[in-house]
Amino acid sequence: MPGQLREVFFTESQIQSAVERLAAQTMAWLKAKQTSTINLVSILEGAKPFTRDLTACLQKTDPKIQIKLHEIRIKGTDGHQNLLADREVQDGYLDLDSMRQHPTLIVDDLVDSGLTLKKLKEQLSSHGVTELRTSVLIRKFGFASGPVDFLGFDLNWSQKSLAEKGFRDCWLYGYGMDLDGKQRGLPQVEGIYISPNH
Repeated sequence: MPGQLREVFFTESQIQSAVERLAAQTMAWLKAKQTSTINLVSILEGAKPFTRDLTACLQKTDPKIQIKLHEIRIKGTDGHQNLLADREVQDGYLDLDSMRQHPTLIVDDLVDSGLTLKKLKEQLSSHGVTELRTSVLIRKFGFASGPVDFLGFDLNWSQKSLAEKGFRDCWLYGYGMDLDGKQRGLPQVEGIYISPNH
């Protein structure tokens, strides 16, 4: 469908406003817990820009905040725009002692099927991490993508609504998200619609 294959979904300005809002929600959570220490678990590679900007907003709000950053990589796609049913932590180090002592926030750029967040939350909970929340920039399929504590944008799509437009899916890229390994550096988030035969 010419003219509808690619679309800008969120501009740089919209993204930064969302990050500021998510930082404020995170600070309110920490205040309620009466602590200024937080663990951020950033899911590579996609969440890098989001984590960077969220960290900057938190530090601007409270220069005394103590942020312990954990970066992990989880295998979730096969490189051909197809989500895999399984999720596997490939590498990264998690300081579980710190996570048991202080609130932990999982930071992700995008939640699609919800499997990555679900697996990681289960893994951390099984190790005694109790103060655990999630911060996600974009959720694709509303509640069907699973619960999110702090959410930037909810596209609230459905497979049915996409199919009615003649598409199987829409692949988002930019601001850390890639399109076949490229476009991560874009300051905005764009999308390319995928037809059923691709």
